[in-house]
Amino acid sequence: MKHFAVFALASAAALPGAALAQAAAPAQAPATGAATVATGATVYDTSGGVVGTVESTDGTNAVVNTGTVKAAIPLTSLGQGAQGPVLAMTKAQLEAAAGQQQAQATADFKSKLVPGATVYGTGGTQLGTIKSVDASGVTLTTADGPVVLPANGFGPGPQGIVLGMTAAQLKAAMTAAGGGSAGASSSSSSSTTAGDMAAGTTAATGTESASTPGTTAEASTAAPGATTTTTKAKRKPR
Repeated sequence: MKHFAVFALASAAALPGAALAQAAAPAQAPATGAATVATGATVYDTSGGVVGTVESTDGTNAVVNTGTVKAAIPLTSLGQGAQGPVLAMTKAQLEAAAGQQQAQATADFKSKLVPGATVYGTGGTQLGTIKSVDASGVTLTTADGPVVLPANGFGPGPQGIVLGMTAAQLKAAMTAAGGGSAGASSSSSSSTTAGDMAAGTTAATGTESASTPGTTAEASTAAPGATTTTTKAKRKPR
């Protein structure tokens, strides 16, 4: 069984938008009138400080990029100011709120990375099932063998757990990994053999030989592998 480790590509292919947080913005917009929000507009706080830039809007939320985080802000939380859209949070407050929610979302998602869970690719194709999760990463059982992937390469999707790679990309990465190592070497057998060899050495005087039961060796100076016959010394009468 081949064991692949595909870390770099999976990390680079992390799901787009995974860092987007739904910030806990104020329920009500500042009392400055309804905001006109367009992509590229600068969002300010109530003191005139810059919060970030509107990266996109879907008519319900505006994704505001502060340069550090991207947060989805309900349009109802934005008011209209003299310079543009106004949010009743400073840049620091928005980043703190977004960071907390992102951390919670990450923890919730990681709790779903458990053995037996099905994993899909970005194209919707089933890639395999999770075999184990540990400090080294997530071991995924695929049709081409097990593969170890970094946990940050996974994210939530419409079908469940999604790896930020297509089935073809994963297969290519596993192939490029050179086939991995064809199993661990039998180091335990080597250790056992060495131990057995050490245990077979007889050095003590007057102990029973393990190779020839019933004989008594007083001392052995013969080279390894030589046949040595020893007899029990007789005591001279006093």
